[in-house]
Amino acid sequence: MEKNERKLLGIDVGGTKTSVCIGDESGKILVSQRIVTDPQNGPDECIGRILELCKRVLVSADLKIDDICAVGIAAPGPLDTRTGSLHSPPNMPAWDNVPLRDMIAKGLGAIVAMNNDANAGALAEFYFGREKGTENLVYLTHSTGMGAGVIVNGKLLQGVTDTAGEVGHFVLVPNGPLCPCGLKGCFEVFCGGRSTANRLRTKIERDGVKTAILEKAGGKPENIDFKAFLSAALDGDSFALEEWNTYIRHLAHGIGIIIMTLNPEAIILGTIAVHAGAFLLDPLKNALVDYTWGVPGKACRISPSTLEGKTGDLGAIAIALGALS
Repeated sequence: MEKNERKLLGIDVGGTKTSVCIGDESGKILVSQRIVTDPQNGPDECIGRILELCKRVLVSADLKIDDICAVGIAAPGPLDTRTGSLHSPPNMPAWDNVPLRDMIAKGLGAIVAMNNDANAGALAEFYFGREKGTENLVYLTHSTGMGAGVIVNGKLLQGVTDTAGEVGHFVLVPNGPLCPCGLKGCFEVFCGGRSTANRLRTKIERDGVKTAILEKAGGKPENIDFKAFLSAALDGDSFALEEWNTYIRHLAHGIGIIIMTLNPEAIILGTIAVHAGAFLLDPLKNALVDYTWGVPGKACRISPSTLEGKTGDLGAIAIALGALS
C-alpha cells in the first residue's frame, strides 16, 4: 500500500461468514481475513466477534484505528442507511432493527458507513471494476438470487426506503411461480440460481426426465444446483439446452426492462455470467433485440464482472470510500 493512499477498512457481513479487510483508494487490498458467523447466536455475539476480527486485521496490517479514514459495511438487506439498522435479512431473520452501523462505530471509534451488498457491488464496479468511472451503470448480482445496485449520473441510487435495485422482485410473468418474497412470477424466480435449480429439480422428479443434470448432481435430485444445470447444458444435454434457452429468454426479458427503464451505459453481471461466459453472453445479447429499442439497447454494454471473488471486500471498501466523497 502506498504511503500517500488513504487507508480504509471494509466489513462484508454475510449469513454464514464475515470478511474484514484493509484497502486503499485504488482498490488494493493489504490484508483480508474472515470468520464463520452463525446468526443464530444472536447479534451481540456476532458483532463482538466481528469487532475482534477488525482489531486482529489492524494488527496484521501494523495499523491503528486512527490510521483508518473510514469504515464501510456491506450487509444483506433490507436495511436502513439512515439509521444504520438491519431489518431481518432472509438469512439473518433474528437481526430485526439491529443498529449494526452504530455498534461497529462505537466498538471501533471510527466513521462508519453501511449499505446493502448489491449496492456495494455496484460501487465496487464504479470505483475499481472494468467499467470504472462509468456514470450510468447497473450491477446485477446474478447469483443465488437476483439483485442490483444502480449508479445514475455517478451517484448510487438508494430510493426512499433503500430498496432501489430490487429488480429480482419485479413481476416478469403475472401469476407465475411463487417467489419466497410472496409475489408470483418474479424475475428472481426465473433467473436466480437457487430458484432455477429448485424448478428444474421439481420438473425432473415429477416428469421422470432423463438428463445429464441429474448425473452432474451425482444421481441425487436434492443435489441439483445451477452448476449442474450449466455443466449439462455445456455438454449438450438436450433437456438442459432447452431449459437454457428458456432461461436466456427470461434473463433477456428482465435485463431489457432494466435497460428501457434506466438507460444505463453498462450492465455488469455477477457470478453466473462469470462462470458461463460467452455461452450465456452471446445468446443473451442476441435475445435482447426482442426486448429493447435500438438506441438504448445498442448504447448498453453487457459484460461479466472482473471482480468475482473480490466483490465483497472491494464493495465494503467502496462504501467507505464513498463516505469520504
